Amino acid sequence: MKTLCLIILLIPSFFIGQEVYYSPFTETYPNIYRSEFEQINRRIVFEPNAVTIVTETPKGKDIEILNIQETQVLDDRLTLICENRSKRKITIVFPKEREDFLYIDYYYRSPTTNEEIQIRLHVEEMQIDPREPIKIRNG
Repeated sequence: MKTLCLIILLIPSFFIGQEVYYSPFTETYPNIYRSEFEQINRRIVFEPNAVTIVTETPKGKDIEILNIQETQVLDDRLTLICENRSKRKITIVFPKEREDFLYIDYYYRSPTTNEEIQIRLHVEEMQIDPREPIKIRNG
């Protein structure tokens, strides 16, 4: 019962409806000793059963739809185990409950080296309804 209560407290509101975030910066961790920052415009839409990531590229927009397969709470962090259209496993990890929601960690395995790649998407909540104030968190 304690675990169920913890899960209910930790689940963000996007499981109830739709949450949209903007990610202007991406931080890549190819290994533990270095990281790279890139300015990449992304929109991340969380829905009850899927996560849609729209990335602006020089050729247009790249749309990735991740179907949520499983939801876990590990080390006080909400984790989504997802599958993309190619049936590859993607893991999305949120900050700890007591941390500000300023980033989303995205994990996948490199198809060539099988190395685990971590990408940190720095996020700002977007305005969905024009009557709502814009919600931007400073970190």
